[in-house]
Amino acid sequence: MKRTLLMLVFVCVMLMIFMACGQKAETPQAQAAAAKTETQATAANNAGVKIIDEILAAFDQCVADAAALAKDKPEAAVLLPQLEKLYADYGVKMAALNGRFLALRDQDIFAFRRANGYMTDNRPKHVFNKDTILSSAYVYYNLEKGERAVVDMLSSKIVRLLDDAVKQ
Repeated sequence: MKRTLLMLVFVCVMLMIFMACGQKAETPQAQAAAAKTETQATAANNAGVKIIDEILAAFDQCVADAAALAKDKPEAAVLLPQLEKLYADYGVKMAALNGRFLALRDQDIFAFRRANGYMTDNRPKHVFNKDTILSSAYVYYNLEKGERAVVDMLSSKIVRLLDDAVKQ
């Protein structure tokens, strides 16, 4: 009898342990809340990537416009004011995109960090493409004309637009 009682207590203790450690079923409300949180995180992440894609597309368009201005190789006195106007126009676009970028930071810091990582991954490719597209203008204005101001406008001041769009 003592042995049977001990066996019964052992089985009861084991059942309690299995019940306490077993898989807990989530309630439908908990599942819905988790799905909603995941959907919001995905939407915020996509919003950050979308903003960065818009910034990079605006930068690429600015590079294409600058290349179109420099294509016919006008004199530096003619090209510099055109580039300054172009950069001023794109500066307004980049400032608006920067506002959206900073609003993302205020809304969801984790999506903002993911967007920053996405920019870090993709920025070098776009800057390299800029150098490739504008290389003939660099050669002409730097080596043939010796116009350092034009080369600076085409090489570094255009990249500042990109920096202005993501400044914090």
